[in-house]
Amino acid sequence: MKQLLDISTWNRKEHFEFFSTFEEPFFSITCTMDMTIAYENAKKLQIPFFTYYLHKSIIAINKIENFRYRIEEGKVYIYDTIHSSATIMREDKTFGFFFNGIC
Repeated sequence: MKQLLDISTWNRKEHFEFFSTFEEPFFSITCTMDMTIAYENAKKLQIPFFTYYLHKSIIAINKIENFRYRIEEGKVYIYDTIHSSATIMREDKTFGFFFNGIC
């Protein structure tokens, strides 16, 4: 489910209008994180660290409303839930698609 964000009352309206004129209006960051506990938990569960990390990341992302915003046809929508996907190599060297924990 999603709901339309009322841009007219949004405190980020000016930012949206400014950046939406860019050809590629994207922003990203990188940072260093200590993943020792996550790595140890993945090993205890006997699952790949990447799978564990992706699952925990999507849980965290869904807790923050701003990360659930999506621009569609010039309008901003707030999604109830954002999903993730990734390509995962299997032991037999074939690959599968990971979608929110299902591989």
